[in-house]
Amino acid sequence: MILSLTLVAAAAPAQPGEAQPLRRAVALLDYVSGDYARAVGEHGELLSPAEHQEQIGFLEDAARELRADAGAKGEDLAKQLDALGQRAAARAPPSEVTQAARALRDEIAERFQVVLLPQHAPDLVRGARVYAQSCAACHGADGHPNLSLGLETKPPDFRTEAGALSPRRIFSAATYGVPKTQMPAYDTGLSDSERWDVAFYVLSLAHPGASPRGLTLARAALLPTRYAELASLADDELRARLVTAGLSQQEQEAALAALRGGPFAETSDPLEAQGLAQARSAVQKAVAQARRGERDGARGALISAYLDHFEAHEAGLRARDGRLVQEIEAAFLALRGSIDGKDSALDQNAAKLDALLEKADARGPGGGLVAFVAALAIALREGVEAALLVAAMLALLRKAGRSGDAHAVHAGWLSALLAGAATWWVSGMLLVRLSGAHRELIEGVLQLVLAGLILYASHWLFAAMSSRRVISAFFQRSSAGAGAAVVAGLTFVAVYREAFETVLFFRGLLLEEPGNDATVAAGAFAGLLGLVALVAGFQRLGRKLKPRPLLLACGVLLCTLAVLMVGNGVRSLQVLGVLPLTVWGAFQVPALGLYATREGLLAQGLVLAALVASALWTSRGRDGDKSGPAKREAAAAVQ
Repeated sequence: MILSLTLVAAAAPAQPGEAQPLRRAVALLDYVSGDYARAVGEHGELLSPAEHQEQIGFLEDAARELRADAGAKGEDLAKQLDALGQRAAARAPPSEVTQAARALRDEIAERFQVVLLPQHAPDLVRGARVYAQSCAACHGADGHPNLSLGLETKPPDFRTEAGALSPRRIFSAATYGVPKTQMPAYDTGLSDSERWDVAFYVLSLAHPGASPRGLTLARAALLPTRYAELASLADDELRARLVTAGLSQQEQEAALAALRGGPFAETSDPLEAQGLAQARSAVQKAVAQARRGERDGARGALISAYLDHFEAHEAGLRARDGRLVQEIEAAFLALRGSIDGKDSALDQNAAKLDALLEKADARGPGGGLVAFVAALAIALREGVEAALLVAAMLALLRKAGRSGDAHAVHAGWLSALLAGAATWWVSGMLLVRLSGAHRELIEGVLQLVLAGLILYASHWLFAAMSSRRVISAFFQRSSAGAGAAVVAGLTFVAVYREAFETVLFFRGLLLEEPGNDATVAAGAFAGLLGLVALVAGFQRLGRKLKPRPLLLACGVLLCTLAVLMVGNGVRSLQVLGVLPLTVWGAFQVPALGLYATREGLLAQGLVLAALVASALWTSRGRDGDKSGPAKREAAAAVQ
């Protein structure tokens, strides 16, 4: 089933990204004007080779985008970009390159009416001040237009007619004016940041009363909360998504007020709903286009992935892990080289970049503690049951007078461990190959499938009855004079079952807790040490040490992990639009995979119901069990 779902997901065609070459060209020049100084010193010294190559590539891409979109109308500017790229390659001082890049950016934006995205978090307090000084005379202090001026064109009422307006549209009007109206251009009177402040402030007039509850509702409905994304979204677009999510009129207003009212953080919180998922999705689209031979489109999609979806996270990531940011930038550069045909390692470079973005995202719902405890529980639960199986089989051989066949038991469990290691390697190779396109979909599906496996393997008896059935079958076969090959085979099957479950659980845990590989490894190692201690205790104390309470505790932890996996698996599929989304409240508990959506809560409710039903069923079966001699002897061997 996993393989079928994986192949279907991988075969689904990716939708091409929206191409806006001139906007990207302007954004590229804005990036160069701000970051070239990190690559080259004022005296021409090379501060960062990777950053320097990136800046040169951005200038080349900007010229290419300009020629592709504007043609002859922008050829003079494209030639200036070519010359600037040569100056950058020659390590011209930052003061020269920065000034020239900014001038070309402004020239392109003015000539072709390109709207920029905000480069800093909007300040609504300053926006209110600028609005009062430059806008209130016509538009009114409270957003209702001043009709007493008798203007030929009535200004919009920002309190009641803001539905079709977005911050970007308001910014464009403030920058270039509105033709055939009395709306003037403020491209020289106000700075870019001041115009963005006003643009965001204007829309806050229509939605007063921002509250934390409204922000939680917006996140539950999977609406973007970063100012760079909100800049291009009109109220009508946001409201349509809120309606689709099932929010009431009052809840819609609360969400819109929170999105428009700020405050807007300078850097986004990596624990927010989508993190770097959009950057990864854009990279996947670029790779899909490159595979189809659409290099120009792939190049544009990759640039958009960097500028629109990764750059907003860069400052915060650089403060926490500068080396990781350098690796990501180098991976973007390598993938762009593959798209341009400079090498044939497209899939490898795409997989590496996707893995780095996943590591940077690192938005595991429970963090290190959940990863450590879950890994510990998995190692103990599976290890203890495997050890008990081997011990029981050795005990049965001794009782049957066949101690000489003990070597077959050891050969069986050792070969099972080797087969488990091979299964781990094969599953890792499969995930590496699928790290590019549609990985987010595959992760969501695998989380749900693994949650089902946990429910199967970790019911309230935690497979103890299964263990006894295996031992009982072995006992009956050994009584019939089965040979050493049968002994080894039965041991292999019993232990490999535990090894296979362990591989699936740990793969699922690593998908669930991205960026916590070291913590998962530490939990597994601690579980291994605990297993060694427990086995030694079993040998010394024998029947006085009961394994059942330990298996019960580990199983409870694994069932909690199943609930978490179901919640986050549903959430991942909702982010991708595969599952519908209906908001049922304003709360989130990411540590338990709890999100206020009908689909996620119902799925987790079904998991809990299955656990309760399993507990009641196995308890009933245990009370009424009439074990035969073989089963009783096998159970005694386990204990």
